[in-house]
Formats: sequence, structure tokens, C-alpha cells
Amino acid sequence: MDRTLLVSGLMLFFAFSASPAIAEEPETAEPDTKGIELFEKQIKPVLIEQCYECHSNNGNDIEGGLELDSPSGMARGGDSGPVVLAHDTNNSMLLRMLRYEDDVSGMPPEEQLSEETVQAFEEWIRLGAPDNREETGPTAKEQRLNASRGHWAFQPPRAVVPPAVQRTDWPRDATIDTFLLARMEAAGVKPVGDANRQTLVRRVYFDLVGLPPSPEEIDAFVADESADAMARLIDRLLASPQFGERWGRHWLDVVRYAESSGMEFNFTYPHAWPYRNYVIDAFNADKPFDVFLREQIAGDLLPAPEGESPEDLEARRIAPSMLAFGPKRHNSGGDAYRMDIVDDQINTVCRATLALTVSCARCHDHKFDPIPTTEYYGLAGIFLSTEPLYGTIKQKYSNNPTDLLPIGPDALAMHTAAEEYEKRIQEVDTSLAASREELKKATEAEQQATAAKVAVESRLAAATAIVKPEVSAEDVALAESNGAAAEGESSTKNDTNQKEASQDEASTAAEEQPVAQEEVPATEEKSEIEKEFDQAVALLADATAHAATLKKEIATNEAKVESLKKNRPPRPAYAMSARDRAKPADTAVAIRGNIGERGDVVPRGFLSAVNVANPPAIEADHSGRLELADWITRADNPLTARVMVNRLWHHLFGRGLVSTVDNFGTIGKAPTHPELLDALALRFVDEGWSVKKMIRSIMLSRAYQLSSTQNDANHAIDPDNHLLWRATPRRLEAETIRDAVLAVSGQLDIERPEGSSVTPLGDQLVRGIPTQKLQPPSTYRSVYLPVVRDYVPELFDLFDFPSPSLVSGRRSVTNVPSQALYLRNSSFIAEQAKHAARRLLASDQVSDDAGRVDLATRWALGRHVSDAERTGALQLIEQVRQTKVEGTDSNVAAWGAWFLTLYTTAEFRYLVDID
Repeated sequence: MDRTLLVSGLMLFFAFSASPAIAEEPETAEPDTKGIELFEKQIKPVLIEQCYECHSNNGNDIEGGLELDSPSGMARGGDSGPVVLAHDTNNSMLLRMLRYEDDVSGMPPEEQLSEETVQAFEEWIRLGAPDNREETGPTAKEQRLNASRGHWAFQPPRAVVPPAVQRTDWPRDATIDTFLLARMEAAGVKPVGDANRQTLVRRVYFDLVGLPPSPEEIDAFVADESADAMARLIDRLLASPQFGERWGRHWLDVVRYAESSGMEFNFTYPHAWPYRNYVIDAFNADKPFDVFLREQIAGDLLPAPEGESPEDLEARRIAPSMLAFGPKRHNSGGDAYRMDIVDDQINTVCRATLALTVSCARCHDHKFDPIPTTEYYGLAGIFLSTEPLYGTIKQKYSNNPTDLLPIGPDALAMHTAAEEYEKRIQEVDTSLAASREELKKATEAEQQATAAKVAVESRLAAATAIVKPEVSAEDVALAESNGAAAEGESSTKNDTNQKEASQDEASTAAEEQPVAQEEVPATEEKSEIEKEFDQAVALLADATAHAATLKKEIATNEAKVESLKKNRPPRPAYAMSARDRAKPADTAVAIRGNIGERGDVVPRGFLSAVNVANPPAIEADHSGRLELADWITRADNPLTARVMVNRLWHHLFGRGLVSTVDNFGTIGKAPTHPELLDALALRFVDEGWSVKKMIRSIMLSRAYQLSSTQNDANHAIDPDNHLLWRATPRRLEAETIRDAVLAVSGQLDIERPEGSSVTPLGDQLVRGIPTQKLQPPSTYRSVYLPVVRDYVPELFDLFDFPSPSLVSGRRSVTNVPSQALYLRNSSFIAEQAKHAARRLLASDQVSDDAGRVDLATRWALGRHVSDAERTGALQLIEQVRQTKVEGTDSNVAAWGAWFLTLYTTAEFRYLVDID
């Protein structure tokens, strides 16, 4: 039998009771001696034979974290909890699996144990699962967890004096350069020379503001021979508003910023953009990084500092948007929906600030880091006690709308007025709907009254025909003739004779009429029918009048609603945010991540492996977010400062001192220069968590200013340049490439746009929105383009824009043919090449084609053109110029072809040395 298959799935399918591992022994328990004897004779041999190979300290692998070779291992269970519950034969998962119950995976998988053996296990558990084996010390899992607590990242940074170096004149920054040089000298590597001024100015511009320097800016720096020229250049760019746009984008990658929910039903987030602006402004203002983090975790809960401006207060309340714009399954609901949001929040906060993959502990204890499942749910309780405010509206596939944060001048008053106004509209709408429903019923009643009247009218007509037989026109004429003749007779006849004559005539006329088929004297019957007819007429009149009244009322209300909707008061802008729920509470462990199977309730708290002295206590009526923010940003937290310093280093050198910038755990990479990382982390805190100061220090180091010249001897020793003996050529990000294209063409709009193009689209499914509305033409900086999950611009997609659903402190960097093909064939790039051509032709800086070739090259590549390049460019330009195309300007086409060539060069999209 394959022992691995036998037990490998054991813990993967376990579900556990909320009962403790060892329950209190009932008063009627049988003596332990019987249980021990049973264990020795029947239980222990099965465990040895069937389980130890994969579930013991000496096994090839400890499947599911379950160790069955010691009493403590048996009692503790696996990654998700205990498998044996003393005295509980119904909920002990081991017994259920041995029984091959339908809802669990049967064990052993290949052949069920005999009924006698299963009954022995059942009896043993009923007796309290006594175990007389000797303890073998800490279980393998406990040993692993204890060992992982000694991992470098969990130790506080240590201040170490930089070692002595041979080339004492080489370091510019006594800390950075000395640590780096010492490692190089120890490895027998010599750093290459400094980069020239043309290379440095281009590098600094792209690193700090993400835009190419103009020829004038290049010339000014090259001509400045003062000792502090580099420092003044850096300071000027750090003070530029474009700095925040460049470095804010790095942080937006980390917190998976986006303007739609993604997932199966991708809804727009029209109000995510204020967070984007908050981040940009925070970097421009050099907001202390610890404050920056606290605001994003608990800005709505932070006490207001004295003299805080309304703008700062609003920024604090916008900052927790980080907790709100994560991906969501809006069509789901309930506990599962909330728990998925919480998992995303835990993952984002912990990876962004601590570079720890805490979410791996959702279903079981972390496989590698000392993070037990109970501590994951301690954090989960904090975020379950928090309500994210992401907006959306109730509609099909959107089941969980929330409030939003009104922002801007008089925002709350405007919002309140608008909400009250909407209530008025809703009231009229409700009344209108009721009137329409009533009209529907009234119309039906009118139709029924009409039918009733017709029926009674028919009966009345029939009854009238019986009582008053019809008289023909001829009979009427004859009667009139007879009457006239009678009047012509002697006037001396008395009234009696006249009466008799009239009666005779009537008798004669009656005798001449045809006899009715059914003669029924109906005087009383006719009266009843006439009454019914009158009632039917009255009912119809009432129904008609009621329907007419309703129609008039509906028309009035329809006009009123239309008028109300046309004259809505202005609303303020809105932002996402978060707030504490009314009743914060701890939560229970979800066994194997299944919220339907609850384990023990765990108190809200933090990670024990991250040693912070006297961690803040969470009060019962607090969510714990404020305390979490304080815990993360404490100066003695061993991770927070290290993680951010490493992120800054990564963006300036192309690789962090810890290359796995989002994972400082045991499966992350170790730092190449741990003492340097610690020294910079300590400096970062000492200098008030200033991002700008840290960037300035790094950029003023000699290491940052090295050329990228290759050296064969160094390459043989350190081919991957871990020792930083040269600058590594770096490809520009998608946004920087696009911004550089627009800058060269003269089309870049460096002003900040109002809001986002997603905002006017409102809350709706993305799939129903035309692409041109999702990504309308824009010449603003790329950081302001909408980031709609699954619908990012093509250029972003091709040039490795990170998934906005994932924490991404480090982007992939690919070099594939599709990138060059896009730059060659894109209508956007072609259009910008024509704009650049018109800009060049309009320039008064040059007067001939040779000068134009050089100026175009300086705009695009930051350097002068070579003689060979100039010759080739002039040939290309002339060739295109001679190719006449109707409706086009041949000059613009010719120079557009040269700019298109420049855009497609590797030199345009890489930071490399300029000769």
C-alpha cells in the first residue's frame, strides 16, 4: 500500500468541532487502564503501520501538519485543529474518516480498516483517548515555528559600524557606499566608474518625476561644475509636483488601486479617484511614512491634532479607501462576502506594510512563517468589525451597496440637501407608482362596469319589447288618418260617443296586430331591470370619473417628477472610506477556511512573531484598526521601516536589497546587504520617516551614480550584479513610456484633471460600457488614466502593468516583440509622432534638416545624434518627403517617420549610459 496516498489527504479533508481537543472527562468514565490497554494492543499498532510514515517527526513529510507519533501531536492535531476529541465519537474527525462517512474522505484511501478495528478506535475515543506514549519533545511543526521565529526579518534592526574599506576616497555616503564597497572588496570586485552628466541627469529625471529632461535642462546640469550640482538637481525635482505623481504610482501598485471591482461582475468604482490624489499629495508633502500608514489603516479614527485644517481632516478620512477598493464579488452576500473582503484587506495591509503573506493562514497554520491560523482570525476580527465604504448601488448582480464619504467645500450640507431632495422625488415616485397601480385597477373596474351596463341594457331592451309591442309606421299613419276623420264629423256628438268611438278604434287596431309569442304582463319586472340599469349607469359613471381623476393626478405627478429631476441640487464629490461597525466583536476560527464550520472564538490581536514591546490593547468597543495602525508603525516594529526602505531602494536600483519586496518571510529572499538594510531602516525612523530624505540619501550615494559599463572580471564573479558594482540598465514602466512620448510630442498636459473619467459613468457593469468611454482619449499624465480591472489600456497591458487586484511592489519586466510592434504600429504613437513633427517644424531653435535631426534626438533620447545616425535620418526623411500621399503634409509625414523611429528604439524605453 502506498503510505503517502494513504495519509496525504488526511488533513486536507478534516472538518472539526468547536469543542476543545481534550474535553472534561464525564463522571461515568471508565478507568484509564482499560483505555490504555486498548491503545497498546489495537490503536498504536495501526498508527505505526498506517500513519507514521507521513505523520510523524521521522516521516518523509508531515502531511497537513499532523503528527500522530506523540500524545501532544495527537492532541494538537494538524494545521486546522484536532482530529481526536476525547469522549466525542460523533465529532472526532479521525473516526469519521475511518468509518468512510459520506461527507469526508475515507482513510485509508485504498482499503477500509476492518469493522473490528474501527470499533476499537471508537471505544478508545469514548474512553477519553488515553495515550501512554512518551513525549518526544516539541513536534516538528513546533520546532519549525520556533525556528522561523528566529528568521532575520523578525529580529529588530541592529546598528552596526560600517566596516573599514581600502578605497577610503570612494564612498560619498558613509553608510551606503562603505557597506557596499566592503562587500565588493571582500569578493574581489571593483566598482566601475561614475556615470557622465548626460546619463545622470536623464536617470535622475526619470527616477524622480518620470519625465525626460529637456535639452535646456540637460545643458544646464552638464555646465554646472559646482560640488552640490547633483544635490540641487535632486532637491528641485523632489519639490516638483510631478514627484508625487511618479512615486505615488509606485504606492498605488502596492495597494492594488483600481476603479472597478473586477471579478465575475465587474462594477465601476466612480469614487476611487480621491484616494489616488491623496497618495500623490502625501508624497509631494513628504508626509511622514508612519503617519501615511496610520491614516490608510485608521484615518477615520485618528484623533485630530491641534490646528488641523479641514483639508487635512478630509484627507485623513479619504485615506482608508485602501480598505475599500479591493476586488469584490458583488453578486454574493452574507458572511462569505464579508470574509472575502476581510481576506483581501489582511493580505493588502500585511504585505504592503510588513511584507508578510499572512493570508496563507486563512485555512491552516502558515506553512513557512510563524503565523498560526488563530492569529489570522485575530486580525480578521479587526476587519470584520470594520465597514468598508465603497459605494455602488442596489441593482442586478450588485447586492451589497454602502454609503460613501462626501468631500469638498460644504460637502455634508450638500449631501444632506441632495438626500432630502431625493426623498421628495422618491415620495412622488412612490405616490405615482401607487396611482398607476390604482389606475390599472380603476381601468379594469371601468371595463367591468361597461360590460355590466351593456348586459343590463340588453335585458332591458328585451323586457321593453314584451311590455310595449312595436307599432309599424303604417299603423301610426292609419291611426292619424282615423283621428282626422273623426274630427270632421258633427261637432254635436258628445264626449261619450267620442270615447266609445276611440275605444272601438283601439280594439280594431289591436285585433289587427300580430299576437306576441309569449305574453307576460311584466310591469313589476321592467321596474327592477330599470333599477339595475340605472345602477349600472351610475357605477360606470363613477368608474369613468375615478379613472379620469387618476389620469389627471398621474399626469400632474409625472410632470412634478420630471421637474424635480431636472432641478436636482448639486451633489458634492464623494470618496471611498471605512468606518467601525456599531458592534465590534471577535470572530471564530473558520475550520479549513470554511465559515460554516466554526472553531474557537479568538480575541482580536496582532502577530506574535513580530515582536513589538507592549503592543496596544484593543478595547471591547473598538474595532482594533487604530491599535493595529499603532502596532504596525511603532518604531520598534522590526519590519515596517525595513520594508519601505527596501521599496525605495528597489525603485532606484531596479532591485531591492531584499529582491522579494513583498515577502520578507522565510521563503522570501535574504537581503544581499543585511547590515545596510538595518542601517537605512534605523536612519529612516530617526529622520522622521521622511521618504524624500531617504530617496535623497540614496541618490547622492556613489553607488547610485555609477555607470552601467560592463566589466568582464566583475561579471565572472558576480554576474547578476548583486554587489552593485555597476548601475543596471532599467526599462521604463508603461506609464513613463507613454508620458515620455507625450512630452516629446509637446502634447503632455501636466495639470491634474478633475476627478476621473469613470465618475460620470456612474455605478454600472463595466461590460456594458463602450471601451472609448472607459478609456477616452487623454493627454494627462498616465497616473490619471482610469484603472479599470480587466480593461487597462493596451500600452499598459503590453508593458507589464501589474494586476490591479494584487499587491505588486515589483513589476515584471519583459522584452518581447509585441512591444516594439506596438510602438511601430499604434495609432496613438503614430499620432504623437506627427505632433512631435509639427512641434519640431515650428521650432525656431534650428533652421535646417541636420539641426532638426539633432534636436529631435535630444528631445527623445537626451543626447546628440551621431554622424552615422544623422546621415541615415536625413535619407529616411527625404525618402518619405518624396513619397506624395494625397491629403497629407509631406514634411510632417517625413519628420513623423523620424520620431516614430526614435520612439521604437530600445534606448527610448531604457535607462542606459549615454556616450
